[in-house]
Amino acid sequence: MGTKVKLLTFNGTTEAPSDCEQSENYWALIGQVGTVIQPENQNSRVLVQFNNPISDFGLHCHNEVKNTLFILSSDLGQVE
Repeated sequence: MGTKVKLLTFNGTTEAPSDCEQSENYWALIGQVGTVIQPENQNSRVLVQFNNPISDFGLHCHNEVKNTLFILSSDLGQVE
């Protein structure tokens, strides 16, 4: 935990599906940096708290911890 990461893909791809609603287009966060604040869960996801507010991108944040999303570990790259 505490690892700085960059979102490289979302759910394994770089582009949102054509029928994706703007408020669910988390692909808009590709390139954004955050910090892992919870270890990987049983679904291979970590809780990432992003540096920039998710709401600035017009996205929903459904988690109790503000500005966080559960992201697949494979979608992340470590920031040096």
